[in-house]
Amino acid sequence: MKNWMLLLLLLASFTTNAETPLSKDKVEDFFNSIVSGKISDAYDKLFIGSSIPQDKPQAVTLLKQQTENGLPLYGKLLGYEYISEESFGSSIVRYVCVLKSEKGPTVWEFFFYKPKNEWFLANVIFNDQFTFLR
Repeated sequence: MKNWMLLLLLLASFTTNAETPLSKDKVEDFFNSIVSGKISDAYDKLFIGSSIPQDKPQAVTLLKQQTENGLPLYGKLLGYEYISEESFGSSIVRYVCVLKSEKGPTVWEFFFYKPKNEWFLANVIFNDQFTFLR
């Protein structure tokens, strides 16, 4: 399908509670909002506590627009599923998920990083290719 769906957004300031282990809650909330058609809200929730919207407002706007414009090409959204969760040492966690739709999936990859005491979303990538499923 369209390679223009590939979007890489480096995020450098999304922190979560350092005392609790990183959970899938943020990713689950994100996909639940996406599936219910609340794309802008989904990203707003993902960025709670982050300076990203202030530091990179154009990147966030572009991300929201490309998601809103691109997802309808795949038909009705049917849900999502986790494909894998992978830790790289004690400071990086990667989640790979599939957003399922009638005409085909989009594959999403989320990287969370903890350089010291706090986790933040360091990277999110999505496209309609299966290269993230390795």
